[in-house]
Amino acid sequence: MQSITSKDNPAVKLYRKLSENKKYRRETGMFILEGARLIDDAIKENAGLHTVFAAEKCAEDFFSKRNFSWTECYIISDELADKMSDTGTTQGVFAVCRIPQRSPADKIIRRGGKYLLLYEVRDPGNLGTIIRTADAVGMDGVFLSDCCELYNPKVVRSTMGSIFRLNVSEIGFDEVFPVFAEMGVETFAAVVDADAVPLTECDLSGGAAVLIGNEGNGLPYGISNICDKKITIKMHGNINSLNAAMAAGIIMWECTKNGI
Repeated sequence: MQSITSKDNPAVKLYRKLSENKKYRRETGMFILEGARLIDDAIKENAGLHTVFAAEKCAEDFFSKRNFSWTECYIISDELADKMSDTGTTQGVFAVCRIPQRSPADKIIRRGGKYLLLYEVRDPGNLGTIIRTADAVGMDGVFLSDCCELYNPKVVRSTMGSIFRLNVSEIGFDEVFPVFAEMGVETFAAVVDADAVPLTECDLSGGAAVLIGNEGNGLPYGISNICDKKITIKMHGNINSLNAAMAAGIIMWECTKNGI
């Protein structure tokens, strides 16, 4: 197993460029992981690890407990680990992972399924939290349209491993709506309109696909109007909107609560 101390090592330079450059992630079909939990989830789901790094302080324990037979492994200096880290306090373990091949919409969407569609969700923490919640409550898939990049390191970290377990696709709504119609999956636009049906009065027990919009602007009328129904979360007092991740969590719970 090779030891690395220089930031100019090709494997380290690959990791750092993938960390910083969205276009490079797309070109190479790879993204980065930081932390033992994410790496363990990648192993469990056969996600395709390309390279693994561990700092001197933890390398012996980390590598002895895991099988990386088909992966390039490196021990890096503690100083280099600090430079590679994207977090305040690093565990000292990192990996480069291949972006998985995602199934097309007609292979994901099924009759009676539960889906979430996100439009222009820009905050990486929100997106990661929504994906993690979707996994937790048992949604069948999440579709992203014009959102922040799925493989942004902050998004990946916020999913806490759910990115490996859940069907998540960056795909245009024009591709999924015909499939929803074909499969009898009803579409719901989450809005704050006064004429929308309150969530508590809406039947989401059948096939359902819920659209959540941008954190500040919600869904544009052009998109909300193509949905079968508009739904809203009625709130008390002077509160008239919720954080996108919170709203998505409440609605997803209503979609799946009878199946958990």
